[in-house]
Amino acid sequence: MYRVMIVDDERVVCQGMQRLIDWGAYGFQVVQTAANGQEALELQLQEHFDLIVTDLKMPRMDGVELVRQLSMRRETCKVIIVSAYGEFSYAQAVMEYGVQYYLLKPINEEVLCGYLSRIGEQLDAREGKEKPGAGETAEYGGGDSQEDSEETGQEGSHLVQFEYLYRLSANGVITEILRYISDHYSEPLTLNLLARLYSFSPVYLGRLFKKEMGISFNEYLNSFRIRQALEYIHAGNDMIYEIAERVGYRDINYFYKCFKAIVGSTPGEYRNRSVH
Repeated sequence: MYRVMIVDDERVVCQGMQRLIDWGAYGFQVVQTAANGQEALELQLQEHFDLIVTDLKMPRMDGVELVRQLSMRRETCKVIIVSAYGEFSYAQAVMEYGVQYYLLKPINEEVLCGYLSRIGEQLDAREGKEKPGAGETAEYGGGDSQEDSEETGQEGSHLVQFEYLYRLSANGVITEILRYISDHYSEPLTLNLLARLYSFSPVYLGRLFKKEMGISFNEYLNSFRIRQALEYIHAGNDMIYEIAERVGYRDINYFYKCFKAIVGSTPGEYRNRSVH
């Protein structure tokens, strides 16, 4: 099993995320949690987790500084950044440190599970071994210990409430649209198209999207596509124009404009920086 640490200053979030996802099905096990980046850094240096799932905004040390410190110390763990809807500009700060995986709150379980599958394959390839089975036992945590049993009685009602709110906190329509974007981002997408698909007026849907997400539809779509482009840049040596088309840009000049606005550099500059 690959070992996971979840970092969030709200304990109920850490506990809830542990129980919401079948980590073992993807070869992972949550063996530690931390309340802030400083605590997480100290634990990582002592225990060396394979994956860290961290919130961005936390006391003492935030997620950006945590990632920077991990990079400085050449830690090889994978990182998933969790951020609120309006924090993507804040999350851009970790791009230069090679972070490829981002989750928007409330977390889409399908997206997280997809990330776990992909990261598991990357870890397998790096270590040259078969993907661990869900039945293996990790070194720490995840068991039905006496401590777990005691905590269950004390926090059980809070966890039930968390899971309920966790699933219902996003507007259902917007959740469906986010999934549609995730599945069809390489295709021509417009607010008018989605409005027709979901039987809303474009004006109303645009306002609803902005209210729920904190950014406009086009801002979200561009940020999502550029995040996919970053993954392709990290993954291989495809030509930039091929990557642009693959993530949904037919106009290469517009792709360059969006990329630089979001990342702060051209695709070529970003690739060179990542390689070196």
